[in-house]
Amino acid sequence: MLLLRYGVVAAVLAAIVNAVLWAIARAVGISLRVQPPGQPETEIGLPQVVILTIAPLLIGTGFYGLLRRWSRRPFLIFFIVALLVFAILLVPPFAATERPGTRFLLILMHVVATLAILAGLYQFERRRARL
Repeated sequence: MLLLRYGVVAAVLAAIVNAVLWAIARAVGISLRVQPPGQPETEIGLPQVVILTIAPLLIGTGFYGLLRRWSRRPFLIFFIVALLVFAILLVPPFAATERPGTRFLLILMHVVATLAILAGLYQFERRRARL
């Protein structure tokens, strides 16, 4: 249950930061329109930002829970997997838009989510080590 709490806190904090980044981008006029290959152009809305931040982080927390059962070094494995997933997820912002500001915003949101889950799980492990 403690792991879930840390995962939820990381996900919510990342969603808040990404929502603020989204609002700032709108305020300064950065286009939030994307067009993934083969799909119509769409506007990135606040609900998408929040859901697409929280859901993957909660899935990652569940994956980490499984790693803790099956591995002696779950954080190291998760760290490597998280960096690989992050690298793969750098492709969609480049495929979905040619606007530099939009690309930067999307990549920054991925950085926020990745750092949040890694920090949350690291803090979880530190707390477990003290118990």
